[in-house]
Amino acid sequence: MRKREKRERKKQDRGIVDFMMVSHHFFHSLRDWLLEMDDPRNQNYTTYTQADLIYMGLLKNVCAQHSMREMEENFNKENCIDTLRILSGNQKLEEMPHYDTLNYYLEKLSPEALSGVRKKMITSLIRGKQFNRNRLLGKYWRVILDGTGLCYFKERHCENCLCTVRVDENGKKTKIYYHKVLEAKIVLSEKVVLSLGTEFIENEKEDVSKQDCEINAAKRLLLKIKQEYPRLQICIQGDALYATEPFMELCRKTYHWEYLFTQKSTRQKKLDEGFEWIKTGDDAVRQTGLCAEHGSGFFANHVEELADKKEVMNVFEYEYETKDKEEKTQKVRFQWVTSLLVTRRNLEEMLLAGRGRWKIENEGFNNQKNGIYRIEHLNSRNSNAMKNHYLLTQIADILMQLYLAWNPYVKELKQTIKNTSSGLLESFRGLTVTEEDVSYILRYTTMYLE
Repeated sequence: MRKREKRERKKQDRGIVDFMMVSHHFFHSLRDWLLEMDDPRNQNYTTYTQADLIYMGLLKNVCAQHSMREMEENFNKENCIDTLRILSGNQKLEEMPHYDTLNYYLEKLSPEALSGVRKKMITSLIRGKQFNRNRLLGKYWRVILDGTGLCYFKERHCENCLCTVRVDENGKKTKIYYHKVLEAKIVLSEKVVLSLGTEFIENEKEDVSKQDCEINAAKRLLLKIKQEYPRLQICIQGDALYATEPFMELCRKTYHWEYLFTQKSTRQKKLDEGFEWIKTGDDAVRQTGLCAEHGSGFFANHVEELADKKEVMNVFEYEYETKDKEEKTQKVRFQWVTSLLVTRRNLEEMLLAGRGRWKIENEGFNNQKNGIYRIEHLNSRNSNAMKNHYLLTQIADILMQLYLAWNPYVKELKQTIKNTSSGLLESFRGLTVTEEDVSYILRYTTMYLE
């Protein structure tokens, strides 16, 4: 496509109007959900509704405003006020809220309130059934566990800070205080991977004998997911950290879920030895020409019998050859352990699911850290506000991923997420949303996602 054709094609992109249309199509009750949250403010002194403040926070994220001050400067436009008035439904809105007002509100708001809104959004998407065909083996929703660091400090930030000691090249020791989060992401499709649950990894108080860790946070998070989605058929995925028998027992026997974890010899030595022994005989099944690399796959079910384990441990692996920068041939090998029965018919699907975990983990938080959201940026030093800012980012990401999956111009113009976000900001600032646009948003009923 030539440059002129791209310019003409891009003129058809309605920017913020299309974003509002996607939001309304999938979550037409979102405004009501926001207004139904328990408002922690004194109602005698409130000027803005909860919908005003939350929508402003969501727009900050989707328009890639990395700081509160940047948002304050760029959103100070009459068009922005008019659009926010339509989104929030507050006809008395005359000015954009100040960022201090938003931060004060987020300091008081319970994170459970925003988690409840996210739950309603995810439940709405699951009940819509448009993503059912992407379930693993046609039955299980893939839920991937992934942890990351959020904020780092040279001095203790709060009593909930985690602490570690770093040693430099000269042997000098430095204490680092930080906050970490564990995220559970549900895979609705290859391009739509959304936040399902969040657990903040933090100490209960300043002086603790043992710090909080990712495994303990995962146990708390799984309990929350089971309570919020009791009937959802789930396959839990994660790296080798979770590939232990107690965690597998928690998934399968306590919550009646399946699991698929990365397997490493350093984590399950006997399991690895048993599988390698099976590979030398006739019991392991080998298939070739699998996946994009046309590599080889192996699998053996119930390897736990050789490893002297009680939990079901079906092992499969994938191996292919590739060339490095110096054109030297190298072998790449992956291995997984799962409770699901592996067969010749489902081996390739299982391989794609196992490899997809790595891609989603790396691209998911990498996009949120280095892309348009910058989740590591400190929007507030208040611990409660920090949590709510993070949850706002996850809700905004749900809306943004659905918008990108629908937007016909993104793929056609090969537009990056940063350019898409810049276009949303440009239209939010410069486009006057008319009554005709509102009618278009409300009546749009057909939507195809890639």
